[in-house]
This record gives sequence, structure tokens and C-alpha cells, in this order.
Amino acid sequence: MADSRHQLLDDALAMSRRMAQLGDSGEWDAVIELEPQRRALLERAFATHAPADEFVAERVRTILDLDRRLMAQSTEARDRIAAELSKSSKGRKAASAYQSVGS
Repeated sequence: MADSRHQLLDDALAMSRRMAQLGDSGEWDAVIELEPQRRALLERAFATHAPADEFVAERVRTILDLDRRLMAQSTEARDRIAAELSKSSKGRKAASAYQSVGS
């Protein structure tokens, strides 16, 4: 079971790294698409109550670090989009006000 768990965690870690790279590139649809696959790997890895060894602990720490990075990236992207939408909305309001005064 340990080899299988180790392989599942290696696969989940590789997928986590890929998700972080995709987040760096702003490819959020691809990140969202990979998440259920990664979750399934992690669920399978921890479907047993076998104690975690150092290999497991190190992989989990690394995955959690990558998740924190991904969350920070997604928060920055969300804030950036919100700011752009706010500017766009203000621009439309200004154009609408200008048009109503000109009419």
C-alpha cells in the first residue's frame, strides 16, 4: 500500500505543480478542470488509515504550499478583474452621463 500511496501523492504533487504553473499563466479554466482529478488522487491516497511516513508528510506539506500559492494567485486575479470591471462600469456611467447632457 505504501508504494501505491506514494505514487498517488507523487501524481497529486505533479498535478499541483501544473496547477500552480497554469495559475501563473492566468489559465484558470485549466486549473478548475484539474482540481477534481487531483482531489480524487488525494482521496485515494488517504482512503486507508495507515500512518503517514515522512515521504507522505513531505508531499502533503509541498501540496499545501502550492495550494497557498494558487489561492494567492487566484485572489490577485479576482481583485484585478474586479478593478477592471469597476473602471469599465465607471467609464460607461461617464459616457452615459455625457450622452444625456449632450441630448
